[in-house]
Amino acid sequence: MWPSLKILCILLLSSTTLFGSVGEVVLDQKYVVPDTEEKRTYQDIILDCGKEGESHFTISLPENIPEEGLECIAVIGGLQTGRESLKFVPSHGAQALIAYEYPARLKELHKYDVLLHLYSVRRAAISVAPQIVEMIKYLQKQSWHKKNTKVSVMAYSFGAVFTPVTYVTAQEAGVTLGPGVLAYGGAGAYCLFKANLPGPSWLKEPFARMGAALFKPIDPIIYAPKMKGNFLIINGAFDKQIPNPCAEKLQDLIPPPKTVMTLQTDHMHPKNADLNLRLITVSRNWLNEQS
Repeated sequence: MWPSLKILCILLLSSTTLFGSVGEVVLDQKYVVPDTEEKRTYQDIILDCGKEGESHFTISLPENIPEEGLECIAVIGGLQTGRESLKFVPSHGAQALIAYEYPARLKELHKYDVLLHLYSVRRAAISVAPQIVEMIKYLQKQSWHKKNTKVSVMAYSFGAVFTPVTYVTAQEAGVTLGPGVLAYGGAGAYCLFKANLPGPSWLKEPFARMGAALFKPIDPIIYAPKMKGNFLIINGAFDKQIPNPCAEKLQDLIPPPKTVMTLQTDHMHPKNADLNLRLITVSRNWLNEQS
C-alpha cells in the first residue's frame, strides 16, 4: 500500500479520536458557587454535536446529592442564557438545574445588522434543538440523575419559541422529555419577525416574510401540534414582543393536557426582577405538582 494511502486509512479509522464524536465532552469545568441556602457545584459543559456544532450548558448541583439521585430541570431562556440565566433563579433547591446557552450567532437577532446575517443566524437556530437533545442524553447518563425520571423544561421568551421543535426532535430521537413550561412564547415566524425586527416599519413587512420563509424549519406552527407531554403555557396580556395572535396560536396548537395562564404584564425582561421571580415560582410550583 502506498505510504500516503496508508496514512489516509489510519486517519479515517482514528477520526473519532482525533476530532471527537457526537456527544463527546469537549469541556468539563467544575467550580463552587454559594447559593442563598447552600453551596452549589457548577459545571460548564461543552459537547461535540458533530455537524450541529457544540452544545454549551451549565449544570447547578446541590452540595448534598441523595442516593436516589436528583430530578433535573432544563432552563431555556431568552438571549441571556447559560450560566447567566441561572442567576434569575433565587434558590436552586434540591434539584439539578441545567441552563442551555444558544450559539453565539443567535445574539445577532437583537442587533440592527441582523438582516445581513440571516442565513448564518438561521443555521445557528436550526442547530438549537439537536444540541438540547444531546444535552438531555448527557444528563440521563449521569450518576446523579434520578433514574426513571424525565428531564423537565422551563422555557422563557426566545426559549419558548424553540420548545416545540425541541420536544419533537427529542421524540424522534427516542428521548422523552418531562412536563414543560412555555412562558411568553408564540407561534408563526412571520408574526414573530414582524413584531421584533429592528429598523423602519416599511422594511419589516418584506423582511418578515423572508425571515418566515428562512426559519420555517423551526416554526412552532409546524411542531406544536406534535408535542407530547403536559404543559403550562404563560402569556402576557400586554406583551408587544409576542403579540396576542402569536401567543394564542401557540397555546391553541399545543395538544392537551395543558394549562394556560395569562398574566396582566408586558413581556418579561431581565431588569423586571419581580416578574422574573413570579415566573420562576409559578413554574417550579407547577412542575412540583406534576412529580
